[in-house]
Amino acid sequence: MDPQPTTAVLLLNLGGPLRKRDVKPFLLELFRDRDIIRLGPALLQPLIARLIVASRLKTVQGRYAEIGGGSPILRETARQASGLRSALREAGFTGPVRLVFRYTSPRAMGVLESLKRSGVRELVPVTLYPHACRATTGSSLRELERLAPRFGMSLRPGLEAYATDEDYLDALEERLREALAQAPEATVVFSAHSLPQSQIDAGDPYEREIHATLEALASRLGPLPGGTRLGYQSKVGPVKWLEPSLESVLQTLAGRDVIVVPISFVGEHIETLHELDIEYRELAERLGIRRWIRVPAPGVHPAFLRCLTRGTLAALGA
Repeated sequence: MDPQPTTAVLLLNLGGPLRKRDVKPFLLELFRDRDIIRLGPALLQPLIARLIVASRLKTVQGRYAEIGGGSPILRETARQASGLRSALREAGFTGPVRLVFRYTSPRAMGVLESLKRSGVRELVPVTLYPHACRATTGSSLRELERLAPRFGMSLRPGLEAYATDEDYLDALEERLREALAQAPEATVVFSAHSLPQSQIDAGDPYEREIHATLEALASRLGPLPGGTRLGYQSKVGPVKWLEPSLESVLQTLAGRDVIVVPISFVGEHIETLHELDIEYRELAERLGIRRWIRVPAPGVHPAFLRCLTRGTLAALGA
């Protein structure tokens, strides 16, 4: 593959607060984004966001304190970027591979300013959200579409979803089978980040993509003794969200072993390390669930890195 020093690969993710003082600005950015959630009329959303953050700030800061004081998402995503960069170098791509977070540093504006100075003219986005969704990947892409022309850059089609990619499925399957070896009779609960129902009703493909992953995994795994379930986590705000909730699913599993698979996350962060490992584990104990096993996110699993590498090379035209 010919070197392309004027083309940069951008690895897209949500971001997260590194320290206690970063929690408030992170939450404000998150709740102001109408791609994520619509809180009343557009003109009032910044005010509503401030009110929500004020009411939740101490609680959320406490949750981050329980997982080490901040989110590990920067470290996790940097490891994935390093793995992808190495694989692309082996394939002959010599351009920059950079992180771009939506709500915390490194933000798109600063990254593009830096890339312009190094002569980059084309951007190839690579999402770390496996499932196509206008609220996550879509929001990041729209930000890049707005900013790229300011720096004389063009945004090329990239890797925007991989819900049924064989290498991505390999990573999920291998880690799930490792858990099933510990508890072969367990019920497998796939947990996905929820989304407001109104966004699905407006045509967002996210729910459909989640089910595509589950159907592909089911065909690989075959019938499981304990069966499988799907539950949605991370609901916030007063609007109707996707159902069933993870809590309602767990309420039906008293007396069983449960293996939880975070199906919509590819790295560890507050939704896995606190919600699943602390909050829902405690709920499971109260409900009488016998055993709780949480499958790690794909992280830098070799198969997942192959998924990212192959999709990126295809986007680069290699």
